[in-house]
Amino acid sequence: MSEIHHRTVHVDGTGVFVREAGDPARPTLVLLHGFPSSSRQYVRLIDRLAGGWHVVAPDYPGFGLSDPLPTSPTFDRLAEVTGGVIDALGVDRYGLYLFDFGAPVGFRVSLAHDRRVRAVVVQNANAYREGFGPGAAALAAWWADRQGAQAAADDLVSLAGTRAQWLAGARDPAHVDPSQYLADQAILDLPGRARYMQDLLWDYRHNLDRYGEFQSWLRRRAPGLLAVWGANDPIFPAAAARAYRADVPDAEIVLLDTGHFALEEEVDAVATAVDAFLVRHLTSTGDIPVGGTSTGDIPVGGALGGTATAAGGWPRGPVRPAR
Repeated sequence: MSEIHHRTVHVDGTGVFVREAGDPARPTLVLLHGFPSSSRQYVRLIDRLAGGWHVVAPDYPGFGLSDPLPTSPTFDRLAEVTGGVIDALGVDRYGLYLFDFGAPVGFRVSLAHDRRVRAVVVQNANAYREGFGPGAAALAAWWADRQGAQAAADDLVSLAGTRAQWLAGARDPAHVDPSQYLADQAILDLPGRARYMQDLLWDYRHNLDRYGEFQSWLRRRAPGLLAVWGANDPIFPAAAARAYRADVPDAEIVLLDTGHFALEEEVDAVATAVDAFLVRHLTSTGDIPVGGTSTGDIPVGGALGGTATAAGGWPRGPVRPAR
């Protein structure tokens, strides 16, 4: 098991908790978590990737073990602080792994850091209006009627709502570790934290207005892009993964037979796909990232030392290639 180091980085007076593993001399992958979770969701993935990569996973302000922001949170501010953490750690060029909230945070960071972002992995991380599924209906109803649909927003920060997020689309709910959603709920139950999260969920609607900018960055920068996706996710279904090909035509898409928190059931398949992708896209030396142009069989393994090969780049495990 790789040794994970824990530290707190201060950005504009806010203490941000960071998990870090692997040799800093190696290429860096920054893992950005979702709602209502924290970098804790990535511990098993970090262990599998840190042998070949430098891996950094911060908690957003107000999530996990990070301090909340002193004012009402916004995605703009989360991205500013996250970018500040990356700068404070001395990371220059790097890849991003985006999950859920990681998409609006990470693509804002990409707009600011531009050429520094060499490769992007999106895992159930949406950046398209057509990428929302029925699991997002309650949030959309609240945006349309904040007072009338307040009960839906209250449910999202309750234990039942947190558990539902973690189990959404899971092949077998017994595979999901209850300590994951119980740890998240312990943070949500801190004084003032539920309202803090609801303020951020209310701000989420502004992300839709930024999607055009995110998509323009993808077209302009043409980074290598891997969409590794829990295909049974009712919040961001497989259509959200396929949507990336509108802007990155040679994006690699891996659909896994699992749900929103895909790592709970498919951490090995995800790690294998991510590792092979990073070998192709995060180890190039030019100023402009290499776009994904591989066709045919792609070896699965790379820095992880695996030896299996899967046709079309699909890793081992219960996988459905994208149509």
